[in-house]
Amino acid sequence: MNRRDFIKNASRGGAGFALGGFMTRAYGRAEAVGPMAAAALSQTDRVLVIIRLNGGNDGLNTLINFENDAYYQARPAIHIKKGDALKLTDAQGLHPQLTGFKELYDEGQLMIVQGVGYPNPNRSHFRSTDIWMTASDADEFLTHGWLGRYLETQLSGSPDAMPEHPLAVDIGPVLSLALLGKNGAMGIALRNPRQFFYLVERGNKIIEDNKIPTPAGYELDFIRRINFESLRYSSQVRDAASRSENRVEYPNSSLADKLSLVTRLIAGGLKAKVYLVSQGGYDTHANQLNRHDVLMRDLNTSVAAFVQDLRQHQLQDRVLGMSISEFGRRVKENGSAGTDHGTSAPMFFFGPSINAGVVGADPDFERVDRRGDFFFDYDFRQVYASVLNQWFDVSGNVLSNIFSSTPALIPLLSSTPELAKADFNADGNVDFADFLQFARAYGGTEAQYDLDGDGSVGFGDFLQFVEAYRNR
Repeated sequence: MNRRDFIKNASRGGAGFALGGFMTRAYGRAEAVGPMAAAALSQTDRVLVIIRLNGGNDGLNTLINFENDAYYQARPAIHIKKGDALKLTDAQGLHPQLTGFKELYDEGQLMIVQGVGYPNPNRSHFRSTDIWMTASDADEFLTHGWLGRYLETQLSGSPDAMPEHPLAVDIGPVLSLALLGKNGAMGIALRNPRQFFYLVERGNKIIEDNKIPTPAGYELDFIRRINFESLRYSSQVRDAASRSENRVEYPNSSLADKLSLVTRLIAGGLKAKVYLVSQGGYDTHANQLNRHDVLMRDLNTSVAAFVQDLRQHQLQDRVLGMSISEFGRRVKENGSAGTDHGTSAPMFFFGPSINAGVVGADPDFERVDRRGDFFFDYDFRQVYASVLNQWFDVSGNVLSNIFSSTPALIPLLSSTPELAKADFNADGNVDFADFLQFARAYGGTEAQYDLDGDGSVGFGDFLQFVEAYRNR
């Protein structure tokens, strides 16, 4: 029995299908709609690319409040001049090096969420990084990450069962804490695909050649199994990177190299849902103007090349970009023409589906904590939950397990008239609940589901619904 016959027979029996990340049961006219949905919606694999700005990015000099005198008073030596800022609104602009970000903003593909932080902020790099990676409270210590907990929900069957492709890839030497699940690693760390393949293959040979029974036999068996699983992934990573080439020229930097590899892996068919890359150097205690200028230039040119490469591969609709940093910098400059560890800061999102613009209240220089730094307006876990809910269709019940509760969500994705037409239950999202309603109406004449206006609910309407689902 081939795959098509299996799907057809399964749908007749009311079997469950995995559609665009959902598990559901085919209802009503499932014989007609189920196989089509399985074929069409399964192609909506979305990817999240997280750029971590290591060291604590200075939000005030990234998104500049050029009409606020308090900004210049707090930073007489290191402020960005009003005439140099790339104007976004009447009161705010981007760092002058972020020209590519400004283009994304003008194209409606950049969103900035202001004032992101958490209660009782910790100003230690290590501790605050752990908090952001695990999505814990400031006084809570976890050994598993928010993405790891999410990715564990994507595993079918036994927690020990390995998926066909790695669920996440961390472009770096060590797997991020964010990608550790409660039962183990939910991704792989790599720098070079061919080197990764060689090291894992060599490691397996060494283990297999060791036939001598030892007291650590069980541990050796475990390592052997993990290495074989890694070997499978190493082949896929190597092959995916080899199947595709970058179609634009990237600048010569570590961040650019990482993003160029991400593009090749996605274009080459690797089915990882999450990629992590990092850019270091943001701990600007001294000589900040020059150092931050270099960092912003690198970030800008690397992301601009990445976006253009995705467009050349026609992958831009599948990818959401997101920046994180363990904290912002202090409001006031220090005596070394720099800034010390602060609290809240803006986060950046880019992609065609984003709800473009600047979200959240502008920094209030009069409303500060006892150390003179900003309070947060959005808990970073709100942002994380909004990404999972709106980009990966994670339900509220699952979110409450990932984050201990269900944070209030922020509308990150845009809604077009075409999407609104397919939002049959008017909950603000085109999701599987809408598909179920459409499936029940399939073959009828209800005007609400007649998306192409031909008088009946048929295959043409289904194709329009799939298009709206993909672009949601």
